[in-house]
Amino acid sequence: MRFVIVTGMSGAGKSTALKMLEDMGYFCVDNLPIPLLTGFAEMLDAPESEMKKAALGLDVRGGQDFSGLEENLKTLDEKGVRYEILFLDASDDVLVKRYKETRRQHPLSGSGRVDTGIAREREKIAFLKMKATYILDTSKMLTRELRIEL
Repeated sequence: MRFVIVTGMSGAGKSTALKMLEDMGYFCVDNLPIPLLTGFAEMLDAPESEMKKAALGLDVRGGQDFSGLEENLKTLDEKGVRYEILFLDASDDVLVKRYKETRRQHPLSGSGRVDTGIAREREKIAFLKMKATYILDTSKMLTRELRIEL
């Protein structure tokens, strides 16, 4: 069983990566509530599970409280559940540009500036980047290059 947690900065390409993984035969779930992570991972890791590859997208949309995520990952480690973390990142300048191009608001900017939301997000998910199995910087990456990396 291969279980990949896809996370990283908003605007760095997580949704695109999940779609690509799905095309590669992964069972994908986007934005599962963090309290359900342990049960989901244990179900995938069970001997009777027929799923061979799964990917889970986790991000700060919808006000996800990441404080419980560290504890959930620790529980998975203690139970011997195997997982990998793919952290997608991009430079602040590129993220700001991507948000301006799409005219979307960063999920943590409130009614403020995009760069403020990016700074808040970096702080909130720094532990995930440190724990990541793989870190991909998509700043200069084309979509087809991301597919090759995956």
